Order: sequence, then structure tokens, then C-alpha cells
Amino acid sequence: MIRPALIAAVALILRLIVALGQDPLAPYNPARSDDSAWYLANAYALVTGAQPPTMITDVSRLASPPLYFLFIGIPQAFLTPEGAVIAVWVIQALMSAVTVALAFDTARQLSGSRRAAALIGWALAVHPALIVESGQILTETLFIFLLTAAVWLMLRRPMRSAPVYALAALTRAVALPLSVLLIGVLRLMRCVTWREQLVFLVIYAAGVGVWTVYSAARWGRLVIAGEGLSAFIYLGAAGWDSPQTVDVALADAGALVDGERDFATAAADAIRADPAAYAARRISELIGAYLQPHGTTFFPGASLRDALAGWWNADRSPRGLAALTMRDSFWIKLAVYMVHYTGLILGAFGFVRAVRQRETRPAALLIGAVIAYFTAAHLVLYALPRYLFPTAVFWWVLASCTFSVSNLPATRPPPPS
Repeated sequence: MIRPALIAAVALILRLIVALGQDPLAPYNPARSDDSAWYLANAYALVTGAQPPTMITDVSRLASPPLYFLFIGIPQAFLTPEGAVIAVWVIQALMSAVTVALAFDTARQLSGSRRAAALIGWALAVHPALIVESGQILTETLFIFLLTAAVWLMLRRPMRSAPVYALAALTRAVALPLSVLLIGVLRLMRCVTWREQLVFLVIYAAGVGVWTVYSAARWGRLVIAGEGLSAFIYLGAAGWDSPQTVDVALADAGALVDGERDFATAAADAIRADPAAYAARRISELIGAYLQPHGTTFFPGASLRDALAGWWNADRSPRGLAALTMRDSFWIKLAVYMVHYTGLILGAFGFVRAVRQRETRPAALLIGAVIAYFTAAHLVLYALPRYLFPTAVFWWVLASCTFSVSNLPATRPPPPS
């Protein structure tokens, strides 16, 4: 018998090996291409009320939700800089391992097969992007853990998932409407009553509202989870090159006055100026974000896609192809691509199989709604592979139904009480 604890243990060991093999002071370097230093500095300021030594911050104008800042800020308040980062990495490795176990159990309930669930569990345990992500100072690991836990709970005890969805929304504001959509799906399938739906929404709103009340009391700002969505709508309409380029474009549009950025007005103007170009940009950007797997940029070396395209256009010889395989990180990047596309293909096929059966249809629709929501959201918002990465777990859960689907009543969310 395959035990999820063994899969989770292997997942944890792999994540700890990769995370703890890095320099714990590197994330504090503002010159890094990611947002690690920004997260650490603002987290320190938010928790301690003091300015960090690495950069000037103003948390009273923080546009992002607070949970990840609290998560990485509390260790900074009590530990050395190196110790704080190591503590975050260890906890994130544990979260990622638990995510794998939750995905295993969800796949088992959905497919009715422990063997199929084990295949999904092992795929996620050795997923290169998930392994590397737990050793980053970025929101992905915490957000994916909370989202997976919320869906796992919703398939069993929908009311108990409301606080977890609130925590997910307080990690990434893009998830704010998701739980409203999902409880609506359960109501349409008559898996919850009107009263339960209302109670769920009240609990969820109360959880999200904690930050709203705190922000209003401390800074006089009305914030619901976060304020950054208008910026992502603008970036989806105008594109992204660098912070400086964005500010120049906003100034040219009259949307940057005394340091205040009016993203909503600038986005509306950009869309009205050329609706056809906006639609084409959004569709092509979303497709590109799905075609490019998240995680390849973590590894050194040239882009695998660019290298293969160059070989195809200029060489096409077996010797040239063999030379490509000797480049830095070729095989690990190839593994990222293979895991990514295998998950998408098997997940799509498993979803079709699951929705065709009455007993598995409610759970499959619920999980499919998570993927559909993020896809639709980033058809409007700026889209990167990183922003679609939280759906990877759910594609693989649906993939379990490619191998086995049984009509198990356990796959249906609990009936209304």
C-alpha cells in the first residue's frame, strides 16, 4: 500500500536539500531580479515598525495583501537575517510537502484509486518548479498551500474552508472573488443550502475584513485584501518593461501626479484607444503564459525554447542537437517542460472523464472552476507563468482521473444539512 506520508516525506527532503543549499543572505540583495528583497524589507517594517537597513519602505501605502509579509516578517523580528530566511525556507518546505499530501488525498477521492493518486503525488513531489519555489522568498508556496487546503476542505466540509479562503485572499488579492464563485458552484449543484452559502460568505468576509479594519484604523485607508489589481489591469493593457518605463508611460498619460499613480484611469484610456490591440495582447499573453512553464528561469543557462528554436532554424543536425544537451541546466529545464505539459494534457483529459460521471462531476467541476477562474482573471490582468502556476496542482489532481475513475459517493461534496 502506498502511503501519502512517504510521498510527502520525499517531497520535504527534496525541498530542504534545494532550499538549504542556497545562500540565506542572497534574498536581501536589492539587485536580484525577483522581489525577494522588497518582500523582506516591507515585511520587516510592517512587523517591527522600524525601517530596514536595505531600502526605504512605506507600509502605509502597501498595495499587496499582508499575510506573506507577516509570515516572513515575524522571523525577522526575532532571528538574525540568515536565521529568518532559513526559518522561512524550512516552513515553506513543510507547506509544500503538505500540499503534496493534500493533492494526493484529493486525487484519491476524485479518482477512487490510490494508485492513480500516488502517481499524482509522486509527480508533484518531484515537480522541479514546486521544489525550487519553496526555497524562494515569494508568495507562491504559501498561496498554493492555502488554496489547496481550502479546496480540500471545501470538498469535505465547505463551511470550514471559508477562513482558509480568506487567508488565501490575504496572500494574493487575485483570489478575492474565487471563494464566492466556488460556493456559488456548490449552491448550483445543491451541495449547500442558501443558509450555508450565506454563513460561508459572512465568515469569509469577516476574515478578509480584519485587514480592512486594521488599515482603516491605523492609516485611514480603505483596503479590501489589496490595492494592486488596478495596476495589473493597466499592465495587462499597456505591457511591462521596467518600473521606470511604467512611470514614464503613466506620466505621458497624465496618470502620475505628485507620485500618485492612477492605474485605473490609465488602463481605461489604453483600452479605449485600441480595443482590438488590447484583446489581441490579452489573448496572446495568456497563451504565452500557459505555453511557458514556470520555473525555468530559476536555473542558469540560455532559454531552452530559444536554444531549440535556434537549432531548428540554423542547424537541425543530430550533432547540433547533441551539443544542446550539454548546455547548462538543459535536462532540468527539459524536465520542467515535460512535467508542465504532461500535467496540462492529462488534466484536461481527466477533467473530461470526470465530468461525464454523475458522482465525480461535482468535485471535478469545483476543481475545474479554480483553473477556469485564474485563467479568466489573467485574461484581464497581466499574465505571467508565475501567476498561473497555482493551477498546476489542480491540473495534476484532475489528471488522476485519466488513469482511474470510480463512482464513489465520497467524491461528491457533502449534501446540505
